[in-house]
Amino acid sequence: MLKLRLVGNGIGRLFLRRVKPLLEIERKVWDVNVLAIFLVEDHPGHDYVSPVVEEGLRGVYIPIVLDIIPVRVYWMLERRWGIDGREASRAVIEFLKKYKTPRYVPLKRETIIYGFELADNLKHDVYDCMYLAVALQEGASSIITTDTDFKRLCSAVGIKYENPVPEEILKEFSSYRMT
Repeated sequence: MLKLRLVGNGIGRLFLRRVKPLLEIERKVWDVNVLAIFLVEDHPGHDYVSPVVEEGLRGVYIPIVLDIIPVRVYWMLERRWGIDGREASRAVIEFLKKYKTPRYVPLKRETIIYGFELADNLKHDVYDCMYLAVALQEGASSIITTDTDFKRLCSAVGIKYENPVPEEILKEFSSYRMT
């Protein structure tokens, strides 16, 4: 909220009033898959994920990224998809240096507790529920992911689910570069 100082009634009285910015930019959480797929051009989901990620990088919305996600992306590229460690490291570092738009956020203690509570209540793994918790912590409107489990999870907490990849393409993910 912005504070606006107004002069009132010609007698020089000052009033402080809270006003909401006219243009509030939407915030969207990226999961680990979205960033990893964006960095790998030959991934079957790349052509679908890239336009959505690029919108965030251009400032159409504010990308919210858990601060540990770039490290997890590195792990995925190297360990899961068999990409050379130096190449995986270079891709992550270049992304971090090139793009200033994403907001890298830590989880607050209360948010971690809430994530565990969500996992228990939704009967789902705690890792996915931390994305829900950080979305709520950061006031995000949606989670961008390629994980179809989030459709149910997002609905349960009132957050939009955005999966830019068509179902028939999602089926190709399981066989991508298995190591």
